[in-house]
Amino acid sequence: MSKTTLKDFKEFWEGEIVKIEKEAIDSDGVHAIYLRFDLAKHLFIMGLDEDEFTHDVYLELEMLEAKIARALETARSKYRLENRGLWSKVIGGMIDKIPKNL
Repeated sequence: MSKTTLKDFKEFWEGEIVKIEKEAIDSDGVHAIYLRFDLAKHLFIMGLDEDEFTHDVYLELEMLEAKIARALETARSKYRLENRGLWSKVIGGMIDKIPKNL
């Protein structure tokens, strides 16, 4: 079985970050993606030998996690902005149906 290197791990998740940044994602989706990253990160760390898990590896993973978090928050904000207009239309339509002579 081949071992995933830090370079491979980072390349995969940096590719995912590019995709995430282009999307509008709801809170459940953001949470699911973050959990998937967190699990993958922990499994990656568990696969390292004791001498392979250096301070530099730790810092690289922390920086990658910060990039993921920022991309996910941006995607969640996009989702909220896109759907704010939808709720305005729904509520506006309900208000328009209220009789004016009440």
